[in-house]
Amino acid sequence: MFIQPASLWSAAISAISSRTAAPRTESAAAASTAASANLADRASISQSARDLLAAETTVAASPVSSSAVFDTNQGAVTLDIDAYFQPPAGGFTELPPLMMPSASNIKALTDHVSARMPDFLARNGIPEAPASVSYDRYGELQLPADYPYAQEFKAALADDPALARSMQTAAALSSVHVEMQKSIPFHEEYSAASSAADAAKVVAKYAWLFADNRPSASITLNFSADGKLTVSADGEAISWPAA
Repeated sequence: MFIQPASLWSAAISAISSRTAAPRTESAAAASTAASANLADRASISQSARDLLAAETTVAASPVSSSAVFDTNQGAVTLDIDAYFQPPAGGFTELPPLMMPSASNIKALTDHVSARMPDFLARNGIPEAPASVSYDRYGELQLPADYPYAQEFKAALADDPALARSMQTAAALSSVHVEMQKSIPFHEEYSAASSAADAAKVVAKYAWLFADNRPSASITLNFSADGKLTVSADGEAISWPAA
């Protein structure tokens, strides 16, 4: 199961556009007074517009990059994460590369979500991110019972499918990655077995790995109030390699 911002300029443009020039039929004195008043108004609006421009320029100067190199079934591929999780109308003409459950992929996704979340919260008027996010067996989003903005958060995510799918995929890949790590000791010991009897002992030791009803780790996406994301498995934080 695979899941963008309003311009600060609209208010300033609307205010400027609503201004009208003084009638040409006024006397010279009245026109001069009106012109002075208009000049003062325009100066005030211009300063406000400059402030807005400065704010918008600051954001534009350090945009959130959505591209990263991912391990895929087609090798190392640079992917635009937002585009990857926002299929074009009519769907893809061919299947995109499949992300592997590697630590570097999961870190790239969590870094991307961490970078996107503050703006996502601000644009949707949500004061803080939920402390945790998880998914049930059907892939449905689960939020803490005491999170006061659950309805707003879910509705906003529904309008931002790329972010929602980035989060869900980070959780899904983390789950597969954690389960794969559990099997590494088995593979190492089995490969080192010097006889059939030793191999049988290794299989018996790790029989729980092959149980049909073996529970998988509970994966949780943990957010700080400002949206920084970390991942935990059964309550234990998962550390990813540094970039």
